[in-house]
Amino acid sequence: DEMGEDYAKLAGLTAEEDLNETTIDSMKKRLPWLIILLFLGMGVSSVVGAFETVVAIIPIVMCFQSLILDMAGNVGTQSLAVTIRVLMDENLSTKQKVTLVIKEMRVGLLNGLFLGIMALLFIGLYVYFFKHYALGTAFMVSGCVGVSLVGAMVVSSLVGTLIPIFFKKIHVDPAVASGPLITTINDLVAIVVYYGLVWIVLIELFPIAG
Repeated sequence: DEMGEDYAKLAGLTAEEDLNETTIDSMKKRLPWLIILLFLGMGVSSVVGAFETVVAIIPIVMCFQSLILDMAGNVGTQSLAVTIRVLMDENLSTKQKVTLVIKEMRVGLLNGLFLGIMALLFIGLYVYFFKHYALGTAFMVSGCVGVSLVGAMVVSSLVGTLIPIFFKKIHVDPAVASGPLITTINDLVAIVVYYGLVWIVLIELFPIAG
């Protein structure tokens, strides 16, 4: 059905792939995107490696990396799903596309602010009570997580909207091409935002030790 087809496309698969297809044929359809994502993933890993000094100085920040990556990925997927549905209208004007981008960024910002405040509060308390950091230090760590969530979610909303619009413009099916690519780009952006902020705030401005 249509829902299953859309889900397959979001995973970078073709709609025709099913149980009757041979293993080799399925592999041939999936492998090109996986190769592209392998190299993009290596780029993400290289960026993480560039921030290994941050992790060495303040190890606890590593605990919250997956939280930020997951939230950025979730937001990007939501924006992608909305955008693909809107792009089904072939008569969509440039003004309507711009409106969609702005709306998704607003949604990402508001959700990011809400979740960022929650992260600031609950992660700060967690680090203070369970990791035994000083109260000020605990909330500086949670503040970095909260602000990074806001930034990552706004950028993810933008990426999740612009990439399918771009693929549509160059006559590439946005449902097939966008999903895995958006996830990888969002990972890259979230890592840079998070560890970059930790470096600036917790090492350069207010040095703390992990």
